[in-house]
Amino acid sequence: KIVEQILDFARTSDPVMAPVDVNKLLDDLMLLTRHKMNLLRIQLVRKFDSSLPNAMGDAIQMGQAFLNLALNAMEAMPQGGTLTLATRLVTLSRGGEPWRAVVIEIGDTGAGMAEEQRRAAFTSFLNTTKARGTGLGLAIVGKIMEAHGAKVKILSKSGGGTRFRLFFRAEG
Repeated sequence: KIVEQILDFARTSDPVMAPVDVNKLLDDLMLLTRHKMNLLRIQLVRKFDSSLPNAMGDAIQMGQAFLNLALNAMEAMPQGGTLTLATRLVTLSRGGEPWRAVVIEIGDTGAGMAEEQRRAAFTSFLNTTKARGTGLGLAIVGKIMEAHGAKVKILSKSGGGTRFRLFFRAEG
C-alpha cells in the first residue's frame, strides 16, 4: 500500500499533450548527468535522427521517464561503459491502422537483466538489487508510458547490456 501511495504521488497528473522535440529533451537531460557520467567513466554515444518529427507527450513526464532510464543505465555500469541514446521514426500498425512512432532507445553496456527482472520491470514492487535507491524508477516509467498510451520494449540478456525502446506517437 505504501508503494502504491508513492507511485500515486510520483504520477503527478494526466499528461498535458503537446509536441516535444525529443532530441533536444535528451540533450538537456544529459547535461544534468554529465558529471555523474564522468565520475563513472561512462561514454555517451548519441545516434539522433536529425529529421525526427516531434513526439506527442508531456515533456516533463517524458523527461522524468528518460532520466530514470538513463540513471538506471549508469548504475548498471559501475566500472564504466557506454550509454547510448538513439532516436528514429518508424511506422507501426495498431489494429490494422498505420501510425508513425518516434522511437527513443536508451541502452547500456552493463550486466543486463535476467528474464524474471524484465518481466517484473514495471511492477510497483521494491524489486531492486541496488544498494541505493527505492527500486521505483522503472515502475514510474511504466506509469508514465501507460498514461501516454505509449509502448516500451526491453531488450536485454544477462551479461549483455540492456536497451529500452520507447514508442511515442509522432506529431501529425
